Amino acid sequence: MAHRDKQYRWKARATQQGSEILCEYNEIPDGQLLIIQLPKVCNLGLLEPGVDYAVANGWRPAEKVTEPFIIRKAKDSFRIIE
Repeated sequence: MAHRDKQYRWKARATQQGSEILCEYNEIPDGQLLIIQLPKVCNLGLLEPGVDYAVANGWRPAEKVTEPFIIRKAKDSFRIIE
C-alpha cells in the first residue's frame, strides 16, 4: 500500500475477537509492527485512517522496536491498546 509517499506491507488475519491488519514499513521490515484490531468484518478502507492515527500517536515504523503498536477500531475512531 502506498500512503503519504511511503510504502507499507500489510496482511489481514482472522482472530477469535474479530479481524486484525498487520502493517509494517516496507523499506524497514524489522521496524515496529502496527496491529489494527477490527470488528468481525475486515474493512480495508480502515487501513489508511488507522495508519494515520498510529503515526500521530507514537507508532515508529522506521525504528526497530520489539513490541508492536496496537490500536483498536472504536465506533467513530481508534484507540491505543496497551
